[in-house]
Amino acid sequence: MSNSLSSHFAELRNRILFSITIFIISVIALLPFTNYLFDGFLHFLDLVDQKTLIAIEVTSPFLIPLKLVLFIAFLVSLPIFLWQILSFMAPGLYKTEKLAIFSKTFLATILFYTGVIFCLIIVVPNALAFFSTVGPSNLEISTDISRFYSFVLTLSFAFGIAFQVPLIVNILISLNILNKNKIKEYRGIVLVSCFIFGMIFTPPDVISQILLAVPMYLLFELGLIFSNEKKKKSNS
Repeated sequence: MSNSLSSHFAELRNRILFSITIFIISVIALLPFTNYLFDGFLHFLDLVDQKTLIAIEVTSPFLIPLKLVLFIAFLVSLPIFLWQILSFMAPGLYKTEKLAIFSKTFLATILFYTGVIFCLIIVVPNALAFFSTVGPSNLEISTDISRFYSFVLTLSFAFGIAFQVPLIVNILISLNILNKNKIKEYRGIVLVSCFIFGMIFTPPDVISQILLAVPMYLLFELGLIFSNEKKKKSNS
């Protein structure tokens, strides 16, 4: 029993170490392109002239591009880490359980990436455009590079998490934790909850909150629709 437990811990350790190694290799591979990646990141957003970014901290010009590299390396190595964890769990699962867990994890990863991309392409440009137009016209905006990166990173993770809503709803209904008919009666509460989530994880402006809350609620409705279709297929 102890030998079996030790071998399981050893396998888990090896899989985690492998995932960490992939992350480190990704970081090392990206490091020579740090400045190019940061320049490309700003051009990709297509909303901030690099000359308007300022560095208050002495270390910011070095640390912020490095943090961007770490973030990209995390996105690259995330599927490998998830695959290693699932592969570790697989021997103890039935075939149907394996299929369900692997497919839902794959879908969760795709939804997370979709949320991040949606944030970078739609939300961040609109939020910053809103901030730059609501103030007096004679003000010149100079954004601190650290605050700018934190702003984008926080929003990206918030949208990555928010895009998990349809999958979470589907899982909870499938497990009979949520009653599909009952939850429809609380649509108003769900909508308010989406706006509260947006209020917590976005800057204090209405545009950003709407751009997070509305897609989040629509994704909730999508989860209900998907659950309905799945139930119809299982009944037929």
